[in-house]
Amino acid sequence: MKKNIKKRYSENGISALSDREKLLLLLTYSERASSAEAITDCIMKNYGSVRSVADSDPMFLMNCCGATQRSAALLFLIPQLSRKCAIVNCGSESLSSAEAAKKYFSAYLRSCQNEMIAAAVTDEKFRIISSRFIGAGERSSVRISCRALAEFVLHNDGKYVFVGHNHVSSNPEPSEEDILSTAAMSRALCNIDITLVDHIITCSDNSAVSIREKKNSVFLNRAENYMF
Repeated sequence: MKKNIKKRYSENGISALSDREKLLLLLTYSERASSAEAITDCIMKNYGSVRSVADSDPMFLMNCCGATQRSAALLFLIPQLSRKCAIVNCGSESLSSAEAAKKYFSAYLRSCQNEMIAAAVTDEKFRIISSRFIGAGERSSVRISCRALAEFVLHNDGKYVFVGHNHVSSNPEPSEEDILSTAAMSRALCNIDITLVDHIITCSDNSAVSIREKKNSVFLNRAENYMF
């Protein structure tokens, strides 16, 4: 069966395979042939799709599905590499417009199954100094720590910061809670001379919304050079 999968992949590409077959093909490079199918079936039973597997817990894969450390590390790397390639391809080294910020955070939050929040510190010309995930939530909610955000900005000697988080639904429109939390972040950061330039909300279909565009009045500080 595995030889047949490899043959179909070689002749017709990855689209010719089911999710189970894609996972099995991948695991044949890190697992013994005698155990790859059983591990594949256990993982698919628990996660249901390759996309969900790629955002899985490596310890669960090893302890509950019998995967080796090599396989767990390989599966964990998939979304990381996908995200990195997407960020490079989006071409946003500067967040000088709302569109650039939307593209950047859509790429950065790509493949996240639960709601996550990322932040990007920029210089006065909105060129990215550093970015990272600063929070994680449940499947449909996330809380933002103003303290963690401020520490991240100060550590990178920045003054401007952008935040972005993903909605796991197909609707990127900000909720009332999103707007209120953005206003709270802006006020808190203002007290230590940090400007929250924008808060971007993304979805898995690459749609995105800028809260500054939607409701500019929530921001007490305006980065005058931020162009729309």
